[in-house]
Amino acid sequence: MKSEIITKEAYKAFKKGSYIVVIQLLEKNINISNNPYDYFLLILSYLFTDKLMQAESALRKALRQHPAFLPLLEIQAFLLLKAAKSKDEACTGYIDILKVSPGNKQITSIITKIQESADFEQFQKKAKVKDFIRVKPPKKIKVVSDRVKRHAIHLKTIALVLAAFAVMISGIVFFPSPLAKLIQEKIELLFTNRSLQTADDLSQISLDGMHYDIIDKIQKVQTPEFYTTNEACIQDFNRAKWLIKEGKENDAMMLLNKIDASNANFRVKERVAFLKDFINRNKERTVAIYSYREVIQKPYLYKGINVKWQGKVANYKKKNGISFQLLVNYSENKFDGIVEVYAPFKVESLDNGAIVTVEGIITNIIGHKIVILQATNIGMNH
Repeated sequence: MKSEIITKEAYKAFKKGSYIVVIQLLEKNINISNNPYDYFLLILSYLFTDKLMQAESALRKALRQHPAFLPLLEIQAFLLLKAAKSKDEACTGYIDILKVSPGNKQITSIITKIQESADFEQFQKKAKVKDFIRVKPPKKIKVVSDRVKRHAIHLKTIALVLAAFAVMISGIVFFPSPLAKLIQEKIELLFTNRSLQTADDLSQISLDGMHYDIIDKIQKVQTPEFYTTNEACIQDFNRAKWLIKEGKENDAMMLLNKIDASNANFRVKERVAFLKDFINRNKERTVAIYSYREVIQKPYLYKGINVKWQGKVANYKKKNGISFQLLVNYSENKFDGIVEVYAPFKVESLDNGAIVTVEGIITNIIGHKIVILQATNIGMNH
């Protein structure tokens, strides 16, 4: 009974756009309930918060246990659509759904739209989660009979889904194409407004004129940051805009991350996403002076921050660029922590044991300790 209550609370949080709250509620609840609907909301929340590795892991686990649960298959099919190279490939996941749900009008309609699209690439790019996946209340979700489970997952489909995740994850690290840029693509998945192009466009993004509370003052689950008044949230939002105009993108990003990790409502976080997108597209970023130890104290504040750290290279690999572990501030077999570094370029003479200075953008932090860094410059320390 308790797990059912948590599921309902997670659904309410999801409808408000409080995806961090959903994750906090359901990560523990799925171990108790093993409810496929919990997996469904959790995976969507992971995707909406750029937690792609967690989403991929949860989807694989969920499909192993609930291979005929339609909402999970819809997520799988949508990811296939976003990564497909042709109309036929894009239809693969939806055809698999028809095997377990014959006559499903929603799925049939999607297949028809894909096949009839005049410009598939544009159709694919503009495809948004809300247009393809309906999130119904938990009591209205039904599981297909176990008798048809054997038809649910095709091996080719699984391979394509994993490929889709690989494309998306590599997009966070290497940014090779518009489709693969999931940080930017997330904006296109969720929202319809055009991207901000210049600093003057920032004036168009405002919290003024909202006719509802900007924050959720009553929350059953604690968020890392909590605003007690609408005014405090508005002040941080407006200051972030001012900092962007002043060229202080890192300071602005920290404030925006604070709002994202707070009890601000979905509409506020929608506007935050646009400002983050504007910062992410700026190639001339200043370097923040935050240390590794500062970052891991409150990691949620530092995603998207441009840092410069020194350390020793370990586990060096060459594949689609380079990757290695940076042992930060290494000295006499002691170091502050491990940073996973990725770069789309090669560095001459770089190898294990080298002492380097790395400048780059923090793209994720795993387990509050392992920082993932997209390098923009790597210098050899001689």
